[in-house]
Amino acid sequence: MAHNLYIRGMAEINSTNLQYTGANGKNALYDIQIPDNYNGELIVFIHGFMGFKDWGCWNLVQDYFVDKGFAFIKYNVSHNGTTIDDALNFSDMEAFGNNTYSYEVADLEGILDIIQHSFEEQPKINLVGHSRGGGIALLFSHNDRISRIVSWAGISNIQSRFPKNEALENWKKTGVRTVHNSRTGQDLPLYYVQFEDYLANRKRLNIEYYCRTSSKPTLVVHGTEDESVNISEGEQIAEWTLNELVRIEGTQHTFGSEHPCGSDSLPAPLREVCDKTLNFLQQPIDQEHNQNISAIVEMIKLAKSDNDFQQDEFNFIHTLAQMMGISTDEFKELFERYISFNPPEIEFDRILQFQRLILLMNIDGEADIKELNHIRDIGIRMGLNPLAIEKILDTMEDYPNGVIPPDQLLGIFQVYHN
Repeated sequence: MAHNLYIRGMAEINSTNLQYTGANGKNALYDIQIPDNYNGELIVFIHGFMGFKDWGCWNLVQDYFVDKGFAFIKYNVSHNGTTIDDALNFSDMEAFGNNTYSYEVADLEGILDIIQHSFEEQPKINLVGHSRGGGIALLFSHNDRISRIVSWAGISNIQSRFPKNEALENWKKTGVRTVHNSRTGQDLPLYYVQFEDYLANRKRLNIEYYCRTSSKPTLVVHGTEDESVNISEGEQIAEWTLNELVRIEGTQHTFGSEHPCGSDSLPAPLREVCDKTLNFLQQPIDQEHNQNISAIVEMIKLAKSDNDFQQDEFNFIHTLAQMMGISTDEFKELFERYISFNPPEIEFDRILQFQRLILLMNIDGEADIKELNHIRDIGIRMGLNPLAIEKILDTMEDYPNGVIPPDQLLGIFQVYHN
């Protein structure tokens, strides 16, 4: 697979049960379909707990989006209990018991690597995750390869999935507990290593953090009668990502789908979910606005870095935000949350953003060591020349209020650029 290059405009591709190497070196299966009317965008679909890529109506979901011009990948997480030879049943109890959220993060990273090495022209990648898969998708909100994220009945908290108090102690003591699958009648093992992995990786697995600090366009969909993942979790995700929750009235966790599907058409609730998702994916992304938001957030961080946030600094940043088309309400929201770093692509725009930070740092007439270190870090993360950054910080002292004339600031960058 990694040696095949997919090019827009080529004949349709529809491959099933291909193999990829997932977490801990375990192989698993994935499907990929690229239509002849391929629009340059790819959906990666992530199934949920006790699910798999061919569960229920997920194949019909693939058909829906492929028909609209999207390439589509769905895959089995490597430790979901299915195997290469038996993709429809939970026959590998040991893998199921040892599965962790970190493994599922690693699986998605493996799928993204396949995409990176398999497309001559990189597609815009949209993640669509159901239930636990929705939580995994949200954990990728800082990933530069992702364009949009869609949560279908997604979980908002991983720690709440584990037992508490005496039940947790019993799990630790025995090393295993079971979960009943009502569809198959199986009692599936869950090993204590799952909780140990969470404790070791709780920052990477903090869905709230990744939602609150995300600049990715995100759609949050939830059924009002969901008994598996309460709609309150969808409300949390929507609140954290500053979105309105899309409620699918009168439907449950899988939006009317069941396994086996038993139909050649989508259930009405799932069709509604697909329609709303399609509408979201077809909306243009305002990259300039995202970059402006990122710039304002970095200014807020800088102003707060010396623990002495002043009214002059607030007014200065607020004025810049208004000039960038950021509303007052949106600006105020930014004081309550930090989004992921999203610098402009063009170097001149990055220099302009850096100059604004210089102006902000000196608005109170002094620059302390925390502010200087913060602005160094921002400049380097922007990809600006470290020597030019140091030269500018040294040169500030030669000017009243530390404000370097724009032409000289550009000249410094040009010298070190050459």
